[in-house]
Amino acid sequence: MKTLQERIHHIQNLLHLDDAQMAEKLGLEEETYQRGIETSSSEILELLCTTFGVSLSYLEEGKGSIFCERPLPIADILAFRDARNWKQFHSPKDLAISLSLESSELLECFQWSGEDVHAKKKQKQMEEELADILIYSVLFADSIGVDIPTIIERKLRKNAEKYDVKKAYGSAKKYTEL
Repeated sequence: MKTLQERIHHIQNLLHLDDAQMAEKLGLEEETYQRGIETSSSEILELLCTTFGVSLSYLEEGKGSIFCERPLPIADILAFRDARNWKQFHSPKDLAISLSLESSELLECFQWSGEDVHAKKKQKQMEEELADILIYSVLFADSIGVDIPTIIERKLRKNAEKYDVKKAYGSAKKYTEL
């Protein structure tokens, strides 16, 4: 695909969406969406990347994979647990406690950091704590019998209704304050 517009229309076709549906999923008016495509709006590019997992390098240069999503290794996490016969200990209550504890360990990376709120010196520790949180999240989802992509998609749809792009864009206010 030679042009950005052609690449965006190709993505639209892969997603089986027309302009109106695409605009709606991005939280935009159809005219705004079409104008954004014509002008190669950076806002449109960012929305495509965050909403649909489209690779920015594909959009800008037409190179590489179209989508940049990588699935969580859910089967590997469950196999790790099952190989050790730990499922018997994984009640929703205990997993919720573990999630909270791991989240607190992530917060420790920022404790006493002063102005350095990014705590770059603790990048490796932050990665490990985040991995623990994600692993416990997968185990918790399994223990209550839910599919992670499904509940995330539902929550994103619900949040999209609460946080309309036009009202929420660039604002840190809660949806009740918009």
